[in-house]
Amino acid sequence: MVQSVTWKIGGEAGFGIMASGMMLARAFSRHGYSIFSLNEYPSLIRGGHNAVTVRIATEPFHSLDRSLHILVALNKETVEIHKKDMMAGTILVYDPNDYAWKPEEVPEGVTLLPIPFRELVQKKGGDVIMRNTVALGASIAILGAPFEYVADVIRDQFKKKGEAVVNHNLDIARSGYDAVGAARGAFSSLILHAPVKQEDYLLINGSEAVGLGAVRAGLKFAAIYPMTPINSLISFLADHAKSLGIVYKQPEDEIAGINMAIGASLSGVRSMVATSGGGFALMVEGLSLAGMIEAPLVIDVGMRVGPATGMPTWTEQGDLQFIVHAGHGEFPRIVLAPANATEAYELTILAFHLADEFHVPVFVLTDKYLNESQWCVASASMKGTVTIDRGKIMPTSDVPSEKSYKRYDLQVPDGVSARSFPGMKGGQYVANSYEHDETGLVSEDSEMRTAMVDRRLKKLDAIKKIILPPVVYGDQRATQAIMTWGSTLGPVLEAMKLTGFEIHGAPTKVIYFPWVYPFPVEEATAALKGVTRIIDIEQNGTGQLASLIREQMGIEMTEKLLKYDGRPFMPEEILEKLESQKS
Repeated sequence: MVQSVTWKIGGEAGFGIMASGMMLARAFSRHGYSIFSLNEYPSLIRGGHNAVTVRIATEPFHSLDRSLHILVALNKETVEIHKKDMMAGTILVYDPNDYAWKPEEVPEGVTLLPIPFRELVQKKGGDVIMRNTVALGASIAILGAPFEYVADVIRDQFKKKGEAVVNHNLDIARSGYDAVGAARGAFSSLILHAPVKQEDYLLINGSEAVGLGAVRAGLKFAAIYPMTPINSLISFLADHAKSLGIVYKQPEDEIAGINMAIGASLSGVRSMVATSGGGFALMVEGLSLAGMIEAPLVIDVGMRVGPATGMPTWTEQGDLQFIVHAGHGEFPRIVLAPANATEAYELTILAFHLADEFHVPVFVLTDKYLNESQWCVASASMKGTVTIDRGKIMPTSDVPSEKSYKRYDLQVPDGVSARSFPGMKGGQYVANSYEHDETGLVSEDSEMRTAMVDRRLKKLDAIKKIILPPVVYGDQRATQAIMTWGSTLGPVLEAMKLTGFEIHGAPTKVIYFPWVYPFPVEEATAALKGVTRIIDIEQNGTGQLASLIREQMGIEMTEKLLKYDGRPFMPEEILEKLESQKS
């Protein structure tokens, strides 16, 4: 019996690869197992190779690793592509009618398990696409779980299509389960222990977590143009808009989207946009408009491989510097970068609060790996009370006389003056893209210009008072430190767990930044006290966090472990590269 198993299914797009991964993950998460699921697919309208990897463990973990215990191949190409991932002990489940694999054609120690997917489907009167359902039943059997694990998921998945469809899918899944048959005993080494702790989990992707956080924070309006990898957020908001009492609009492009969201913010509701790097490039002028008129706004940017279209269905952390410095002119903004779905939920709630408190754009900087992977989130972590504070709003008592309301009051010590909403008596002001005086009227006076810039930038001092410090993992007194941000944290922590938080035998701590801008200089200085060796680990080609740290702190990091091939880090890969470097 084992504590962790990694399962992968691959095949041609359109044959239920993603659905199979989702259903297997749900089957085990419902019974208290910790799950992480990663999907891989090319940027094609139709066809191409799809794969889903699911890790199932008896206790929480931080990321996938290089293990591959079960490979389900729905075509020959899957074996050819993932042959390098197989290891001694991997079980290859395949249809011998597609290709009869021989032991010498796969890595040494791989166990071949032929199951006639197509034949079993045909015997049950099913469509060829249902081969994935046979494979799902077989996988449940190999893992030693009762058939009811998958039966429960199938009932939920197809209940809207009627009892006949449900029973047909159950029958086909059972054929796969039974096909493992007498061979099941040969795979007893892959049977999972019971979960260490029975806990209720939600299985959601990062974009859905952002959506849940936004709704809990009081979101009322979202204008989002579709773009990988944030499309699950659109599905979540559009599917539940009516029941949640929100308005979702799909604009004609990203320029319209950000301007619609700014308009909604000015009208008094919490609003957001979401996009990827290419879409955000179109939003930059709108971002500067929000900075000038001080409209609270939350922007979810899901990073992917660039520049230009790049590799749009693969992951990277290449937009940090772009987000921090985007926009013409100078104005404050806040950038948060969650590492997992739990943080995506929590930091999105924080983003809405910060936007209203300081009247600034707040970014939730995610990536394809975070957005589209399935994460286990403890249900209890999303059930707490969320107190909504809209920040400074013009009082309805002591109503200002006409033309006396100062939306951009120069006298406020923190640079944040009270907002008014349309319809509030005495709350009229001008909001346009020009520099202005305290009431919003256009002004090109040099002294007024200087005063307005100073007032806006005062917010940075106020923001720094409530900044989130970096999170330190491992021995706080360690003299070696790894610095990282965003979703790279998971593989880094998994790597350090394997070594007991040591590199070359020396204690090592991990310093992780969920809040990347304004950069927490004082807090980072405290975390680095006594550190003599710093290693930067991030998923881009230039070390963008390292560049930000150099800009903000004057610290030059010469040791960098960078990856930019579109694939996420693996813990073993991190350890190999760290061990190869001299301390």
